[in-house]
Amino acid sequence: MSRHRRGSVVGTALSLMTSTVLSAVLTFGFWIAAARFFEPAAVGRISAGVASITLLAAVAQLNLHSMYGRFLPGAGARSARLVLGGYAASALTAAGLTAGYLALGLDGSLMLGTDTRSRWLFGVGVVATAIFLIQDGVLTALGRAAAVPVKNVVSAAGKLALLPALAVGTAEAVAGDGLLLAWVLPVVTVMLLWNAWIMIRLVPAHVRARRGAGPLRLREVLRFASAEYVNGIVTNVVAFLPPLLVTHVAGAVTGAYFYLPWVIGVSVTTMLWQTVTSFVAEASTAEARGDRTRLAGQLRRTAVMVAVVAGGGGIVLAAAAEPLLWVLGAEYAASGTTPLRLIGLALPFTGVIVLYAGFAAMEKRMWRMVALQSAAAAAFLGATWFNLPHQGLAAPAAAHLLAQACLGLALLPGLVTRIRAAVAAPAPAAPAPVPRPAGTADSTTAGTADSTADSTTEPPRRIGVPHPRAATPRAEALTSSRRSTW
Repeated sequence: MSRHRRGSVVGTALSLMTSTVLSAVLTFGFWIAAARFFEPAAVGRISAGVASITLLAAVAQLNLHSMYGRFLPGAGARSARLVLGGYAASALTAAGLTAGYLALGLDGSLMLGTDTRSRWLFGVGVVATAIFLIQDGVLTALGRAAAVPVKNVVSAAGKLALLPALAVGTAEAVAGDGLLLAWVLPVVTVMLLWNAWIMIRLVPAHVRARRGAGPLRLREVLRFASAEYVNGIVTNVVAFLPPLLVTHVAGAVTGAYFYLPWVIGVSVTTMLWQTVTSFVAEASTAEARGDRTRLAGQLRRTAVMVAVVAGGGGIVLAAAAEPLLWVLGAEYAASGTTPLRLIGLALPFTGVIVLYAGFAAMEKRMWRMVALQSAAAAAFLGATWFNLPHQGLAAPAAAHLLAQACLGLALLPGLVTRIRAAVAAPAPAAPAPVPRPAGTADSTTAGTADSTADSTTEPPRRIGVPHPRAATPRAEALTSSRRSTW
């Protein structure tokens, strides 16, 4: 991983994907161990508590990881203020949501009751988890994406290691909260340790490297962050609501047959978003340095990765849907094959949407993208609700395919135009000729006029820099029309 530690879309995306996979495996192991060391009632109670902590933290983190990926690389001297300001906003939001959650009595299934210790532990868990999630974006923006899987694996391993100690020989006063403490304590510890590293080492080094960066526009940052927050809500609704709709309309058994194909599709989509998140962070760094050659290279690598994940994933799911689901049983294969194939066919269109969203982030024009995705989400969920009773499990998958295809095809022309404009960056202009004094004889160049003319009309190409004739007037006009260097 050291080879791709910094300045590589491939390395950053692989780090984020590795983090997701390893964290999922260790979290699964945590609940297996919890079922062995604790009573089923305690596991059920705290699993509801952990789900509530995760949900509240996901809302409270304000989707700031996208904002950090776009603005932190060029923040310069304001980097520390930007990081701490985001932490403060997220922590205040988490505290407010937790207070409302507990005051409204929504923690009834957790049986926290009036126990002050349990309620404080729950609140600290929400605040710490929100900041813990934001740190992934901060580390990626600072060029330390390789630290993301390390952070998440250390936290997950700490949860797993604490379980035996808190389950055996624990005082009665702590035993009731042992499982919740095993979940929260590693998150708090790792969050504080990584923040100390970020603020003491990484941010000062980043400030020194970006000493000449321009000022941040607070209004621009807030506009981008608010759009990303709404976009995050829409994305989470689309990811988590369809299985609930299927279960509500068609029953728990049918919901189970749909849930696994849908989770497979969401997992591949998450990989696409991680790839584009990496692109935005690395491209923002290249933009802050004024390195258009590197920026174009990052774009090409990102497009290749998105094509491989979306195209390859779509082909595999469409062709191997039935064998994949046969592992779970004949009923799953019989009911879930068609939905999984339709979900796979939607992935190439999702790749177009995700890549276009990356350009929208670079151009700092997110609200149009939010509006388009919201319209597509409303059409998808509405079609699912009305057609599910008549068409069965094919209804939500077909509605998803139709919504993604319509939005992807609508965005494709704009995406192609932006890719061409970004790759066809004009070469630096040649210096203006020095004027000669009047009456001076041109004896030094008289004998070399032909060679000089040849060399000036056909300058040699440099590796990574487009030829001047390749920069068409249309490409130059498109490039100059962007508010950023895009």
